[in-house]
Amino acid sequence: MKAAVARALGLVGVLCFASAATAQTPPATQNTAPVIEEVVITGSRIAAPNLTATSPIQVVTSNDIRVAGKTDISDIILQLPQNYDNGLGQDLGNRTSGLTTAGGVATADLRGLGPNRTLVLVDGIRLGIGSPYTFIQSPAPDLDQIPTFLLDRVEVVTGGASATYGSDAIAGVINFIMKKNFQGVQVDGQLGENWHSNHSNYWQQQDIAFHSTPATGTSKDGRNRNVDAVLGSNFADGKGNVTAYFSYFHTDPVSGADRDWSSCQASEVFDAAGNVTGQVCGGSSNSNYFRVNNGPLKSGTVYSVFGTSFVPQGSVLTTPPAAFNSQPYIYMTRQDTRYTAGFMAHEEVNDYFKPYGQFFFTDDQTHTAIAPAALFKDSNPNDSISGNYNVNCSNPLLSAQQAGILCTPAMIAADAANPGSQTVNVRIGRRNIEGGGRFAEFDHSSYRAVLGSKGDFLDAWNYDVYGQYYFVSFFNSNNKFLNFANVDQALLVTGTKANPVCINANARGCVPYNIWSDGGVTPDQLNYLYLTGTGSGSYTMRTTHGEITGELGKYGLRLPTAHDGIAINFGAEHRNQKQVFNPDAAEAGGQLSGFGSAAVAIDNGDSVTEEWAELRAPLVQDMPFAKDLVFDTAVRHSDYSIAGKVNTFKFELQWAPISDLRFRGTFQRAIRAPTLIELFNPQLVGLIQFGNDPCAPTLNAANQVVPATASAAQCAVQGVTAAEYGNGGTTNTVPQASNGQLSQLTGGSLKLQPETSKSWTAGFTFTPEFAPGFTGSLDYFHIAVDKEVGVIPASVIMSTCLASSAPLYCSQIVRSPNTGGLVGNNIPGGGYFIQTNVNVGAALVSGVDAQLNYKWTLPGQHLGALGFALNGSYLQHDEATPLPGQHTYDCSGLFGFTCQTVNPRWRHIFRASWLTPLNVDLAATWRYLGKVSNDNNDNDPSLHFAVYGAFSSQPALVGSYSYLDLAFTWHALNNLELRGGINNVTDKDPPVVPFFIQPGGANAYSAYDQLGRQLFVAFTAKF
Repeated sequence: MKAAVARALGLVGVLCFASAATAQTPPATQNTAPVIEEVVITGSRIAAPNLTATSPIQVVTSNDIRVAGKTDISDIILQLPQNYDNGLGQDLGNRTSGLTTAGGVATADLRGLGPNRTLVLVDGIRLGIGSPYTFIQSPAPDLDQIPTFLLDRVEVVTGGASATYGSDAIAGVINFIMKKNFQGVQVDGQLGENWHSNHSNYWQQQDIAFHSTPATGTSKDGRNRNVDAVLGSNFADGKGNVTAYFSYFHTDPVSGADRDWSSCQASEVFDAAGNVTGQVCGGSSNSNYFRVNNGPLKSGTVYSVFGTSFVPQGSVLTTPPAAFNSQPYIYMTRQDTRYTAGFMAHEEVNDYFKPYGQFFFTDDQTHTAIAPAALFKDSNPNDSISGNYNVNCSNPLLSAQQAGILCTPAMIAADAANPGSQTVNVRIGRRNIEGGGRFAEFDHSSYRAVLGSKGDFLDAWNYDVYGQYYFVSFFNSNNKFLNFANVDQALLVTGTKANPVCINANARGCVPYNIWSDGGVTPDQLNYLYLTGTGSGSYTMRTTHGEITGELGKYGLRLPTAHDGIAINFGAEHRNQKQVFNPDAAEAGGQLSGFGSAAVAIDNGDSVTEEWAELRAPLVQDMPFAKDLVFDTAVRHSDYSIAGKVNTFKFELQWAPISDLRFRGTFQRAIRAPTLIELFNPQLVGLIQFGNDPCAPTLNAANQVVPATASAAQCAVQGVTAAEYGNGGTTNTVPQASNGQLSQLTGGSLKLQPETSKSWTAGFTFTPEFAPGFTGSLDYFHIAVDKEVGVIPASVIMSTCLASSAPLYCSQIVRSPNTGGLVGNNIPGGGYFIQTNVNVGAALVSGVDAQLNYKWTLPGQHLGALGFALNGSYLQHDEATPLPGQHTYDCSGLFGFTCQTVNPRWRHIFRASWLTPLNVDLAATWRYLGKVSNDNNDNDPSLHFAVYGAFSSQPALVGSYSYLDLAFTWHALNNLELRGGINNVTDKDPPVVPFFIQPGGANAYSAYDQLGRQLFVAFTAKF
C-alpha cells in the first residue's frame, strides 16, 4: 500500500509540474481575480442547489468568514445555530479546558449529538479523525486542517445522510468546498487581540476575600496572527489549474487569571435546607491538607502546615492556603502554532479524462497548562487500601508536635530503632506551589493526498474515481507531574533534620520530600519527584472510491408528465483504517500524579466495503399546481469487518406548485459504526468530572463540615457501611471528590452494534417574484437515534439510584470496600462509576431551522445596496433515554450538569450589510442565544434536584444573550482589500456558573463569549 501511495503522490506531483511547465495562459495581472468553479454538494450525489435541494442546507460563504474575523474555522462553525459545544462530552476546540479534555484538535458537533456523529467532507471526500490519542473518547475530524483562506463556502446538511455518504452522518454533514481555478498570487494577513475591561465588582471583591489577586483594568491578550499565501495558474487554454498554498498561524494563550469572573473557582453558598443561594470564590482542598488515616491516633481533624507545626485547617492563613485556587493556571484559550501547506490541481485532458489531485499538510503544536501537581488525596495507586501516603513515625523532617499528632511515643521510638518499621497512613492533599503549573504539549502532523479522475462518456454518463491516503502522526508530553512511586520513597525518611536520607537505599537518587515546614521544599526534591510522560501514535485511513452518474433523459427515459429525464448514480467505496497509540511507561503505569489515570495503548484497525445506488425521477413538471414534482431515493449496503452488515436508505420528495414556492421532505435511515476507540480501548479507572459525592460530607466557605446530602439508607444501597457513613457529617469517613473529580471505569467492547437513526425533515423554500432579491427556507427536522453507543450518564445513575434504589442503576456504582468512596484508582479496589461503552438507550432532537436572505438595491445611483441574512434554529426537543424502556428526559431550554450543553429554544445569527458605492462595505452581526433554565430545578424526575438535592438559584435562569459584531471591508485598490472589526462590541461577560456543574472550565460555558471584546485587522493583496 505504501508503494501505491508513493506512486499516487508522484502522479500528483507530475501532474502539477507538467501543468506549470505547459501553461498557455498569460501570466496573471494585478487585476486578475480568483475564478470560482461552482460545485454543489447537497446530501445527494445528483447535485442541485439549496433552493431546489431536498435536504436542508445551511451555507457559510467565504465572505461570512472574512467578516467574522475568525482565524479558526471551528470558531465559525461554533457560531452556527445548528452546532453545539460540549467540553465535558469531548467536543474539542481551541478554547477547551486542558483540565477536562485532551487538546490539540478542534471538532464540530451538529445538533449536540456528539462530534463523532457529524461527518466532515472536503470537496465531498471524507476526512479522517484528527488524532489517535486514546484519551479522546469521541474521535472526530480535526477542523484545524482546513485552509480557511481557500474556502469558497461551507455547506451544512442537517439530518441523517448515511445513504449518500456512509457512516457517521447521524446528525448531518459539514462539507468544506474549496476554491477552484485560482489565478495569480494572493497574500492574506490578520492580527487580532482581545481588549476586555474587567468590570465585575462582585467577583473582584470575592477574589480579595479569598486572598487572591483579582484581574482589574483592561486586559489586552490572546493576540493571534496569521499569514496566508496562495499561488495559482490556469494552463492548457484554461482547461487546467494548479494552486499551491502556505499558511502560518499563532495565537497566545489566555488564562483564567486574566478575567475577574474566572480568576477563582466559583463555588456555591448553601442555606440550611441545602438550597444554592449564592456563589463565592472557592478552591481545591488538595492544597495544604493532612489527616491521620489509621493507627491509634486516627482522627477526623484536618490539619495544615504552618511554620513547622500542624494547625487546624483554615484557622490561620497558611502557605499553601487551605483551599488552592487553580483557575489562574488554566487556559481559556490554548497556545497554538500551526503551519499548513498543500496544492490542488486538475486538468481537462478530454471529455472522458479529467484528472485531479490534492495534497494537504498540517503541523499543529498546542501548548496547554493547568494547575500545579499535588499529592492528591485518595489517588495513590500504590496504596490499595486508601489511595493515600505512608509516613514513618521517626521522620526527622517532622517537628515534635507533628510527630506527636501522627504517632504515639512508642511508635516513634520503635521506628527510630528500625526506620520504616512504624508508619502511619496520612490522607495528604499537598499542592506543589514551589514548582508551578503543569503543562502539556500536543503535536499533530497530518497528510492528505487525493488522486482521481472525472469524465464523461457515452453522451449520458459521467464518472468519478479517486483514491485517498490520509495519515496523522501524534506526539504528546506531560510535564511537571509528580511520580507517585518516588513520592512514596521520599516520605519515608531517616537520618537527621540537617542531613535527611531516604530509608530505601535502593531508591536511586531519592531526595527526602520536606512538606512539613514552610519553605522546606527545594528544587532538588522536586527534580527527584518529577516524571515526564509521553506518548506517540498514528492514524491511517485509505479510501478507494468509484461512482457513475447517468442522465437517462438523454435516452428518452422520462415520464410523459415531465420534461427532465430520470437520473441515476451508483458506486462503491472501500475504506480501511488503523489507529496506533503507544504511551510510555510513565503514562501507562499510572504513576503520574494528577494525570487522571493511566493511558492505554491501542493498535487496531477495521475496514468497510460499501455499495450504493441513487435515483432521481422528475414526476410532473410545468403543469398547473405542479411546476416541479421530483422524487429521489437511495440505498446503501455497508459491510464492516467488525460491526457486520447494515443497510441505509432515504426517500425524498420536493414539490413546487409555482416557481416561487417549493415544498420538500425527506425520510432517512442512517448509521454510525463504532469507532476503534469504542471497540478496542482497554478498561481502566480514571477521573470523571462529576461534582460532589452525595454520600460524603463537604466543607462550606467557613471551613465547616456540611453533612452528606444523601441519607444513610440511600448510601447503604450503594455499599456504604454504617460505620463509614457515621452521622453523615463530622464522623462520616467517606472520601469526598477533589475539584468535583470522582473515578470512573471506562473501556471499549467488541460487542457493540452500529447505531441507527431515523430522521425526517419537512419544509419549504420561497423566492417570491414580487420581492426580487429575497429568498428563504423553513424546515422542520426530527432525528431519532437508537442503540446509541455511549455510557449511562453518571449523574443519571446517581440521581436515579438515590431516588428509587433501582438495581439497574445502583449496580453501576461500585463503592470501595475499604472506604465507601468513589475515588478508586484500580479495578479490583472498586470506588468508581461504571462508564464502559455499551449500546445504551436513545436520543431525539427536533426543531425548526429558518433561513432568510434579502438584497435591496437602494434607490438612486449613489447609495449602494443593503443585504440581510438570518440563520436561526428553534429547538423543540432534546431528549435522552439512558436505557431502553427507561424514563426519557428533555434538555430543550435547559443547561446544567446533566444536560451538559447550553440548549436554548431559539438561537440565531442575523447580519445586515451595506455595500456602499465608496468601495467600503459595512456589516453588523447580531448573535443571539435564548434563555435557558438550570436542569437541576426542572420538574422532570430524572432532572429534579438531581445535582444538589435542593433548589439552585445560581443561576436558576440564564437570560437571553445578544452579541453585536461590527466589521468593515475597504477595497482600497483593485488588488488590495483592508478589513477590520470588533466582535462583542459591548464587551459582555458570560453568565457565571458554579465550577461544580461546569467543572474544569472558566466558570462559564464556551457557548458564550468568554474572552470579551475582540478586535481584528486584516488585508488581502492580489498580484
